[in-house]
Amino acid sequence: MDIKPLHTFEEIELLDKTTGEHNISEVSIKSIDALLQKAQSVQETLAEIPVADRIEALDNVGRIWQDNTASGKYDWLKQSLSKSTGYSKELIDIEFSLVPHVFAKDNILRNLSCSFSGGHEGLHKFVEVEDGEYYRYLPSGPIFIISSGNSVIPPLIPTTLSLVTGNLTILKPSISNHVGVVEVFKALHDISDNSKAAKALSDALIISYFTHDSKCLGHLLENAPLGVVNFWGADPARTEVGKKVASNPNHPTYLINGPLTGIAVIDEEKAAGAIKGLALNMVLYDQQLCSSPTQAVFVGSMEKATEFAAAVGMALDEISKDIPLRAPKGSQFTLQSARKMLLFKGSKIFSSKDKDNPWTIVVSRQKSALEDIMMSLPEFNIFNRRRFIEIIVVDELDLSIDIIKDVPKRMAFFGVDKVQTVGLSLSIDNEKRILQKLAHTGIYRVTQLEDMFVRRSAEPYDGINIASIFTYMVYYRNNAKPLM
Repeated sequence: MDIKPLHTFEEIELLDKTTGEHNISEVSIKSIDALLQKAQSVQETLAEIPVADRIEALDNVGRIWQDNTASGKYDWLKQSLSKSTGYSKELIDIEFSLVPHVFAKDNILRNLSCSFSGGHEGLHKFVEVEDGEYYRYLPSGPIFIISSGNSVIPPLIPTTLSLVTGNLTILKPSISNHVGVVEVFKALHDISDNSKAAKALSDALIISYFTHDSKCLGHLLENAPLGVVNFWGADPARTEVGKKVASNPNHPTYLINGPLTGIAVIDEEKAAGAIKGLALNMVLYDQQLCSSPTQAVFVGSMEKATEFAAAVGMALDEISKDIPLRAPKGSQFTLQSARKMLLFKGSKIFSSKDKDNPWTIVVSRQKSALEDIMMSLPEFNIFNRRRFIEIIVVDELDLSIDIIKDVPKRMAFFGVDKVQTVGLSLSIDNEKRILQKLAHTGIYRVTQLEDMFVRRSAEPYDGINIASIFTYMVYYRNNAKPLM
């Protein structure tokens, strides 16, 4: 497959490389430096475009994507991404349907309104926030985004926010989703002849893949005049990138969106309503999202928890008819070994009879049995566990707090920083009682269980409003109030 950059610059030097089955055209150091020299003028041009026009152009990108998807134009792309990401075509279909929401006018507006005091107009002019006091938000760029490869959506979010806030934006997608990300943003080029805003946004975006040993990648991180480096992913790449950014004499901000996971908390009273929600969140992206529930806590009796697990298994059978699992090679033997070891530890095991949909539900009492087998089966890590969940049954609701706090310390979650999302299916009284305690566990999101995978436009990303990090504030006061 050919991996080529997306840009609008007439003269650009490319280096041709081969990695496996990929033929990569990578932007050279010379060309990156030339592009970055134009950063100020590119950002000043974009700053002259009213924010409403920038948002309208991005909204059109989403509409074009929706029309092209409906017409079958991207059927080839679905096949390509299914092969490169390992997700089933049915999951890729779901992801394609979500792309327009990233670019939807109302969603971008709401995100910006929640990110900036005085509202999004401060991105275009000084806005009054107090009597005689004004804020103006200027781009922090150039912005360099190193995105993750678990789906197309994650790269679109920071890139869209970087562009709409007026930054020259360099995006390095993963090799697995590069072709999809490029196809999304090609729509900006398609409408740039008839839209001044689309032209300015196109000129402000460079998408290029860089190999791990790329001299240009090292140059960008260690020497380039960047304002922000936004890294999405885990170690060891996260630490290596951080070391390089720390040595950059321009001192760019290093914004990390690291590896996180989700926990579901359920009680007997609301268990029946949690069955389909837990099953769906286990199937979507095969639990590889930062919000995906990879463990659950059931507050109640072992008998009721067992009934609940059996019902979730039936729901998994039903949902998976439409969304089959593409399990990693060699994973079946590891999974069977894990099931046998957990059964020996005294847990109850529910599993699929369908080899093409090998879901597993483990029910353990009071503490995790999964933790006890990790020394013997380290390859059964969180990144390789698909449609697998352990339900820990506890007598007291407050014990779920300790389980959530302990996630970063446990071998079963090695490589994950902590819990991002807690999905609740609790009685009203239990939810009220636990909410404030959950806020002190270090988590970033609390949602209803069935809603864990849904990101609303007003939400911060891992505790941060990314749009605000991609800008800096200029303060203006036009009245004097003497102290004496």
